[in-house]
Amino acid sequence: MKLLLAFLAALALHLGFRAAHLWWGLAACQPLLLVIVAAARIHTPIGAAWVGLGVGLTLDVASGRIIGPGGVAGAAAGAVVGVVARRFELEGPLFWIVGSLLAATTSELLWFAEVFTLGVTPDHGWLGVLATVAMTAAAGFAVATGERALRAWRSPERARRRLLRRM
Repeated sequence: MKLLLAFLAALALHLGFRAAHLWWGLAACQPLLLVIVAAARIHTPIGAAWVGLGVGLTLDVASGRIIGPGGVAGAAAGAVVGVVARRFELEGPLFWIVGSLLAATTSELLWFAEVFTLGVTPDHGWLGVLATVAMTAAAGFAVATGERALRAWRSPERARRRLLRRM
């Protein structure tokens, strides 16, 4: 259920970044790729690849691209993030930062290669690929920071300190 809510929130962010007249660097962020990273935390690499397929196809539809290459790129990104996260036992902020960087890099490079193979003109060039990777990794960093702050806020040590201050 949490993954579905994260997907819907990321889809709303994605559409919001595209609809508003924002700085082009911010519009390059693909928050839907963070759903793949979240799926890699709770699913096996194959499960993350299936989630990546759905996210990639959604990205194709939401971005007005040809349908297909984004799904394949998302599935590959999910598998790569799932394998790396399990192999190197990534946890905490490092999981989000490395996972978002891997998901964005894998997805964008594979999508770019597929589009060139199909002979279709891509909607963005190499600078767009770099911007997408950088901004999606920055979004992963923001999620890692938020998760760290939430964990500190809910920590038993904080509750103990507050209780001792009241006494």
